[in-house]
Amino acid sequence: MRATHGMRRLLRCVRLPLGITIALLLPTLAHAAPADAPASSPAPAPASAPAPAPAVHVEPSAGDLATARSALKEGLALREKGDLLGALGRFTTAHDLVPTPVTAFELGKTHLLMGHVLQAHELFIKIGRLPPALEESQRSATAREEASRLAIDLEPRIPTLRIHLKLPPDATATVRIDDDPIATSGAVTPRAVEPGKHVIVARAGDGPEERVTMEIGEGETKDVDLAPQWVPPKAPVVPPSGGQIVYLRQTNPLVFVGFTASSVALTLTGVAGVVAFNAAGRAHDRCTTDYCPQYVRDSDITQMRAWIVVAAVSGAATIGFFTLAVLSISKPVNEKVIARVTPRVKPYVGPGAAGVVGTF
Repeated sequence: MRATHGMRRLLRCVRLPLGITIALLLPTLAHAAPADAPASSPAPAPASAPAPAPAVHVEPSAGDLATARSALKEGLALREKGDLLGALGRFTTAHDLVPTPVTAFELGKTHLLMGHVLQAHELFIKIGRLPPALEESQRSATAREEASRLAIDLEPRIPTLRIHLKLPPDATATVRIDDDPIATSGAVTPRAVEPGKHVIVARAGDGPEERVTMEIGEGETKDVDLAPQWVPPKAPVVPPSGGQIVYLRQTNPLVFVGFTASSVALTLTGVAGVVAFNAAGRAHDRCTTDYCPQYVRDSDITQMRAWIVVAAVSGAATIGFFTLAVLSISKPVNEKVIARVTPRVKPYVGPGAAGVVGTF
């Protein structure tokens, strides 16, 4: 019995440290991978982004095909007659409806006959970029070959303008060639143009425009010197805090001037007419068919003539001032006013609704 009791006490003493040791080792064993454990399966790859949908090629309708075919035939007939402008319009219609190598080539050929070297060159270049059709005709293939050859031949014939822009530091300017704005870069900007006369306009800030007219031929390169006067642009009007700019349409003051002056002139015309009529009546009563006394000629007839002149002048003034007033009615004056807006809020309660109204 004593031996058994001692054994139990020994087991009790050993059980506690053994349990603590196992508790400490379990986490380490759980995280440690065994040598013969199979490799973990790789994580699934993320789904790739969907590829962009290819551009949808819209086939021309039957109406477009018929109209383009008819326009192409009409353009060829007009070009044979020498009407290049009319042919250009018909070829443009055909190419806009059905852009094919044939329509583009005929359009470019007409531009070339009209002297538009740059436009023709660009059209011939675009023909090479048109995607070939599945069943492309021999006429289209010939147009491609001929357009490629003409594009190479035309390239050295394109004239170039070299824009030299001289400005003060930090100044900017806008440049237009034949009313088409161009982007300038650095001190020299080359620009391909058509042969012929061109108008180059430059403006720096709010300064005056500088115009240069230049004639250029095929294959030429010419320099254009521009030095527009720089005037800093005016700063935009910023309304004060709490205000806004309001433009009021007011009646043109010339309306009141015209109507007032025409009224005065009309009154003078009436008075002058009455006085002249009375003087004529007195002269008629005092004169006979064959004789008129001198005093009548010096008084009544002279007075009549003077007032007739006054009536004619005042009548013309009446018409002039009245016309001025009528024309000024259609030309009101815009007056700029900076109005301050004071927030005003008022509660509103109505049948089935409630809120606030006012000016913010």
